[in-house]
Amino acid sequence: MGQISVNIVDNIMVGGLGGKYDNVKDEILGKTSLAAASLGNSLFFAVLVFAFGFSFALSPLVAAEDSKGNKKMAASYFSHSFILNVTLSICLFLLITFLKPLMYHLGQPADVVEKCIPYLTIMTFSMIPLMIFQTFRQLSEGLSLTIPVTIATILSNVINITLNYGWVYGNWGFPRLEVTGAAWGTFVARFVMMVFLFIVLLNFNKTKSVLKETSFKLSELKKDIFRKIAGIGIPTALTSFFEMSAFSLAAFVCGYTFTNSIVDQELAKVNLAAHQIAINLASTTFMMCTGLGVAATVRIGNQLGLKDYKTLREAGWSCIVMVLSFMIICGILFIIFRYQLPTIYLDNQDVINLSAKLLIIASLFQMSDGVQLVILGALRGMMDVKIPSILTFISYWLIAIPIGVILAIGFEMRAFGMWIGLGIGLTASAVFLMIRYNHQTKKLIRDNPNSKIILEDKLKNI
Repeated sequence: MGQISVNIVDNIMVGGLGGKYDNVKDEILGKTSLAAASLGNSLFFAVLVFAFGFSFALSPLVAAEDSKGNKKMAASYFSHSFILNVTLSICLFLLITFLKPLMYHLGQPADVVEKCIPYLTIMTFSMIPLMIFQTFRQLSEGLSLTIPVTIATILSNVINITLNYGWVYGNWGFPRLEVTGAAWGTFVARFVMMVFLFIVLLNFNKTKSVLKETSFKLSELKKDIFRKIAGIGIPTALTSFFEMSAFSLAAFVCGYTFTNSIVDQELAKVNLAAHQIAINLASTTFMMCTGLGVAATVRIGNQLGLKDYKTLREAGWSCIVMVLSFMIICGILFIIFRYQLPTIYLDNQDVINLSAKLLIIASLFQMSDGVQLVILGALRGMMDVKIPSILTFISYWLIAIPIGVILAIGFEMRAFGMWIGLGIGLTASAVFLMIRYNHQTKKLIRDNPNSKIILEDKLKNI
């Protein structure tokens, strides 16, 4: 929740909450600014989740070595992953820089794009410190330590809120930068978060002992380890990318203008702003469920290292039951407060009404979203990443996107139609992945009938 809160604060503040703008109605500027942040975040996060997905390879590898007490190997995985993650973040930074001019040719309102470009430029610079933070985070979580990450994330949110209040609205002597100010606040917050987490991990005995073993000497870097991390990281990155890129494309579909008329341009802004509000709220519950996804990855990674496949299967199903329970509650709350929640962002009745409709759809696919997230974490803990990547591609790009585009543009249902497509795709993904998890865990138990005996022998030796 702390991770997505940075983005939520940006959206709330650029939507006009908490301050006034000179000689312009908050309602109009807030709607345009929120739409600009929506476009910028759509492209940025589509690329960022690819990098995040790649970094996820570290935690199951560290978890497996941690269960064996092999600190040196855990440190080796960390150093190799660090090099790969930083290199990838630089490459993706260059990619976004190259793609930015294309936004002028995607049928979006011109004033929205003008505000979006500088926002996206600064957000892109934050990718490098964020990926360094993410590498330390995966190490910490792989060692079953989540408190250091929590502390760093809370600090990041405090800094982001403070700087946004100054830069977005021009308070406390800060220059008023509006949408761009939100990006600067995020950049500084992420940089501080990176430095703080590094310092904290140096003071935890468990992480400190692994970091002491870490070496970046060329003589100790091995192609086999790079290949192993990439073998897990690339399919995982593609899995994350297929989902996030589908939601990113959805933003452009929601903001698509059928004509150059003023009425159509304003309607596109309403749909884009409503999409951003709904996706922001849905992302909050989704990101909270990533905690259970991480738990599934780490616990299953531990049991894989111990070769206790029965407990491995039970750990995954436990996480699925927990995420279902949580998402049902969140879905009910979305329906009950569907008209109140959008008012946190801005005070535009057209946007609020459309957001309320989208939140009904979001409440229905909350369960599917949580289940597919946790199962992906469970399969990642088993080092099973290639087939899940294919399944997510089918779900989002062969099911969700075609249905959404046909409804949104072909039937002119705009954002509402696009969200119906996304809901169908998420449900398909959850069903496909659940079948995969059930099959793979049964196969592990069937192929290793003596795994429990092996575990008991190891425990006796300890």
